Amino acid sequence: MKNWKKWFISFGHAIVLLVLTAFWLNSDFSYGDEQLLVKWASIFKRVVFKIDEDPPKEDYLFINLAYEKALIQREDGLGKEVITDRAKLAQFFEILKRNQKSVKFTVCDVFLKGKSENDRLLQHNISGIRNVVFPTHHNDEGELEKLDLNVPCAIADYRMASGGFLKFKLFQDDTLSTVPVYLYEKTTGRKFTGLHGLYFDNGNLNLNSTIIDYQIRSHELFEQAEYPVVNLSELLMLPEEVIVNDFLKNRIVLLGDFNSDVHSTIYGSTPGTLILLNVYLTLKSGWHIITYWWVVFLVIGYTIFSRLMLFPEKDAEKVKKINWLGPFLGCATFLCVLSIVSYLIFNIHLQVLILTIYITILRYTIRLNQVEWTKDQFKEWALAIRETYFNFK
Repeated sequence: MKNWKKWFISFGHAIVLLVLTAFWLNSDFSYGDEQLLVKWASIFKRVVFKIDEDPPKEDYLFINLAYEKALIQREDGLGKEVITDRAKLAQFFEILKRNQKSVKFTVCDVFLKGKSENDRLLQHNISGIRNVVFPTHHNDEGELEKLDLNVPCAIADYRMASGGFLKFKLFQDDTLSTVPVYLYEKTTGRKFTGLHGLYFDNGNLNLNSTIIDYQIRSHELFEQAEYPVVNLSELLMLPEEVIVNDFLKNRIVLLGDFNSDVHSTIYGSTPGTLILLNVYLTLKSGWHIITYWWVVFLVIGYTIFSRLMLFPEKDAEKVKKINWLGPFLGCATFLCVLSIVSYLIFNIHLQVLILTIYITILRYTIRLNQVEWTKDQFKEWALAIRETYFNFK
């Protein structure tokens, strides 16, 4: 086959890989083994290139609700259940309501299910506050839970992969935003719109799911104390003037249980409230927007990749015999490098595992048409894929 035909086929196949990449990135699922690549790419960016900048410390206040608990009667049986103390929340929101012009926004990561004797007071103190949001979730039937208080709410659901949380799906419902999207629109004045499954940020095409780059990590919050964290009870002991001027003024305030509401991530256990904030920081940085240059970069990279994988040169046959690092080294290595470069330049990770499996199956399908395989050879190939990608026990 002539060389130009090989490049033309490779270009066409690059478009196929681009479509697969878009589909896989926009799903909310991630494969656990891909987290290692994401983690090391992030470490490489921070430690080697030192191109990460921490968000301003004076812009955020974290209020821990771990020690603000109360008991209420169970609605579906005998006994009591533990909820966040709504009397303490009412006291805080009373102060916030009087000084709401001083605060940028408040995210209260408390799921307001269950009835308390302090609900009426809390409802009264929240009513009239414009820049506040509470989380809600989908139930097992996929329907949105109705909160027991009438408050602004948004979705805070995300799917956990086998190795922990990695991706967040920005749009999960036709009628209600997710918490990070709600916060982003309210604080920036930008607007998301959807059309036939595509989503746009002020007219710019964007990814629906994003692999989160944690700009604020849990150890920076607690061990290194780089950002202000205070327990609610301790905060409420201070004079209102001190609370407003020294803690709330010109900040995004985040309330949540930072001890119990924690989730496994590639950077260790992380409070759910901090995960939601990092999704918002990803949006604020514009890393969810698909740029023209990123598409060009992928098309060029995938064209070269397709040329090497689909039409290996004769002198490259010797390279394919080197299998001491695994039978799919060349394919996986190229895509890993492509993902790292994409992350360093465009802050977008590629999920390379599904592409590696696809190209491996494609190559062996081509080989099936070229040579006659025995049953044992096919079984050996299938076992190699299983052991390399899935590690079944």
